[in-house]
Amino acid sequence: MAAAVALQRTISAAVSAKALTTSERLGSAVVLIRPVIQPPFCAIRRLFDHLHANPNDAASLNAAYPKRGIFKTAAMVNKFSDQKFTIDLSPTRDSLIPQALRVSLNSHGFDDMLSFFRIAADTHVPTILSSLSQIAGTDLTLSHRQQSLNLNFRLCDYNPGTADPVSSNGCGEHTDYGTFSIIFQDGTPGLEIEAPYAPGTWIPIPGDATVVLAGWCALIMSGRRICAARHRVRRVPGVRRLSAVLFVAPDLDAKLKPTAGAPVNFSQKIMDGDISVEWFKEVMGKKWRYREGNLEFVGGEDDGVAQDDEIKRLIFG
Repeated sequence: MAAAVALQRTISAAVSAKALTTSERLGSAVVLIRPVIQPPFCAIRRLFDHLHANPNDAASLNAAYPKRGIFKTAAMVNKFSDQKFTIDLSPTRDSLIPQALRVSLNSHGFDDMLSFFRIAADTHVPTILSSLSQIAGTDLTLSHRQQSLNLNFRLCDYNPGTADPVSSNGCGEHTDYGTFSIIFQDGTPGLEIEAPYAPGTWIPIPGDATVVLAGWCALIMSGRRICAARHRVRRVPGVRRLSAVLFVAPDLDAKLKPTAGAPVNFSQKIMDGDISVEWFKEVMGKKWRYREGNLEFVGGEDDGVAQDDEIKRLIFG
């Protein structure tokens, strides 16, 4: 079992550019790092403002990825969803954006944002995967060969101008599905982590901290040597907060099963390697899109079970 949360450990830029040692305890669910590059939050703010003020560009951006869209604004009309706006991209989605639209958006910070994510991914993903591999007791890079296909970028705008401007629910309680996430913040507090061994105890994270959180895939593949961090964002009415998140997950065709000799038993499906990352992502996706307001359940699809509880049943049986 991984150690408890270790918020006191801050890794310097010099250290984070090398393979972190096991003593840095990425397996303790939460690690703070000093990134080699800071997000261009002024450009990110301009991009959100432009898309809100120019519905034609917003519609064209979503049309580039019609399956689920890119610019999500459910919180504008749904007061029960997470009260945030998001821009969701990946290398694949980026490649689908028409050149004319790209030129228009670049003048409002789009290219600056993409450049930041590319540098952050190239610098930090290999070293963090290496450190997680040490803790997991298995080489996780073998299941992350196609990083360009399973990296996702998210910009979050916790904007006061939503359907419920006084709601404190910026982002509901959840655990990310993938291997790990890097959360870059603009200095505004709000991110909270649930203590792994004290359910219901929420630890506020400094607003200027850059945070690495492990997800469900890391927990499974490490045989629970790595904790998956449950987290949320609390919103302060009237205060705008921005964040940029880099999600890293195994290849979609990778099988979710623990490393040999892991000191834990999961459900039979997990132990037999019957579940792929792609299937797991789709199962989780319905719940998180519902929480974010981007999906409505019909015909009794929603059984009322919280996302994390549903995943625990799947993983542990």
